[in-house]
Amino acid sequence: MNEIITIKNKSNWIITIISSFALLILIFIMLIILPFASIEKTYLLSALSYIFSLIPFLGFFILFLYIWLWNTFGKVILEISPEKIKVTNKHKLFSKPHEYLKSEIEKISILDLGIEKTKYFTRINYLFSNSYYSIVIQKNGKTIRIVDWLNNERANNILQKMNLKNNSM
Repeated sequence: MNEIITIKNKSNWIITIISSFALLILIFIMLIILPFASIEKTYLLSALSYIFSLIPFLGFFILFLYIWLWNTFGKVILEISPEKIKVTNKHKLFSKPHEYLKSEIEKISILDLGIEKTKYFTRINYLFSNSYYSIVIQKNGKTIRIVDWLNNERANNILQKMNLKNNSM
């Protein structure tokens, strides 16, 4: 029997509002300003001019759409079955579901990202929020983060549900 856990992404409303305005401005530029700017006497040249001037704006549109969709509507869906764990990022562009076989998983744990140290910087996350825990899977000596930015209580609840399903195998 599969258990499905849905974890809503914590929205940053400032990013949502700013990226919404950026998307509207880019749509206005791509559909109104660029066609008028590329009008010439020959239709082939004006069509080519429009297409080539549209490419960078389309790239920025996709980037802002990616950020806006995930920040506003993003969810992580965990499907826990007796033999595997399936992680799906809903409303995230260019993302496919990941499946992890329980026989290959060495350990499931909680990672504290209060102070995040990398090769290039140290970031203190606990100053701004209490949601700095992550559910991680140890597989083949690698640490894979499957759910990020949870508070301690929510992370423990998810870990208990995952461990109950592991023990029932």
